[in-house]
Amino acid sequence: VRKSRTFKKIKNEVQQKAILEHTFKHAYESGIPDHICFVEMGAAKGGLSVATRNMLKQSDKEYTDISHVLIDRGSFKVRDDREMTGNKDESWERVKIDLRHLKLYDIDKVSNAENVIVYSKHLCGAATCYALRSCVGDQGDSKNDGVKSKQLPQVISIALCCHQVCNWDSYPNRALLSNRFNISRYEFDIIRHMSSWATCGFEKSVETEHASISDEQKQLDDTGPEWFFNVQEKEMIGKQCKMLLNYGRVLYLRDHGYNASLIRYATDDITIENVLLLAYLHKA
Repeated sequence: VRKSRTFKKIKNEVQQKAILEHTFKHAYESGIPDHICFVEMGAAKGGLSVATRNMLKQSDKEYTDISHVLIDRGSFKVRDDREMTGNKDESWERVKIDLRHLKLYDIDKVSNAENVIVYSKHLCGAATCYALRSCVGDQGDSKNDGVKSKQLPQVISIALCCHQVCNWDSYPNRALLSNRFNISRYEFDIIRHMSSWATCGFEKSVETEHASISDEQKQLDDTGPEWFFNVQEKEMIGKQCKMLLNYGRVLYLRDHGYNASLIRYATDDITIENVLLLAYLHKA
């Protein structure tokens, strides 16, 4: 058990390092080497924020005016929080709110910051959609005029996962799906369901299930709709569904002035959910 936990910790640290390397690379390309407010969406225990703080401490460059805002709908009190609040460090703040209700620039640390970087590690499904909407001030509220371009986060860096828990109402680029691909709400639900095929490990589940039934039953099952696609085909379809949903997110950010792309930030043996949505504003 201890070895398993150690290996999990190592994999987690590898992912954090990769995410931060890509994030900082694009931060420099966006022209923001300093005076940064880091906003971790779906922060939980604040792993990325802690890793960022440690990385900056170890850097040869002396950073100034750095703050961290950790956003999550749950309550998390961990050692790092106690260290920061115990030292009365005003640069460290937790905000408890569901991302669907978040208006990012209502947070003083964010609105007062010279530069803002929004990031997250494995922000699930609809939570990513709500996070992107909050970054550009698009909560689907007719009273909301959006965020001025000069206030947009300079960098958005989100490791994506769990597309099967996306939903039509929160998805930020329904216009793309409806107008270009003629995809309806009903078809969207099918796509998000099939997206789970990319990571479900069908081969193992198929072997386990087949081991417990007769050869005759196997033959009957293999002709049914459940076995219409083989394992490799299901995984391919699942990946294509994920890519479609991610493509819509990329174009959504591009429509708001970002240079946005998808990057494979880790190998499959580290995590099979290894796609990073990276977006940054061009230098003025």
